[in-house]
Amino acid sequence: MNWNDAAEDLLNLILGQTPYPVRDAAEAQLRGTAEAMAEEESKNRVGVETVIAAWVRSTPETLRADLPRLMEKFGLDAEEYSHLLE
Repeated sequence: MNWNDAAEDLLNLILGQTPYPVRDAAEAQLRGTAEAMAEEESKNRVGVETVIAAWVRSTPETLRADLPRLMEKFGLDAEEYSHLLE
């Protein structure tokens, strides 16, 4: 599956916040989830919106409260994605 450059950049930002010992596993999980979501939506390319949705879905519920702060840190408007966090 193809990834656009912005989606790849966001993935790398997210992985940069992931502890090194679990980074490879986190990357595999995020890539797999994002690609599966894109396929479900009949897309042939993973975009930023799909990466964000996969990131939220892949984050344990107990850690999701920190996602808005990280989204803001990455230059994203957390309110725009609040529906994913509910």
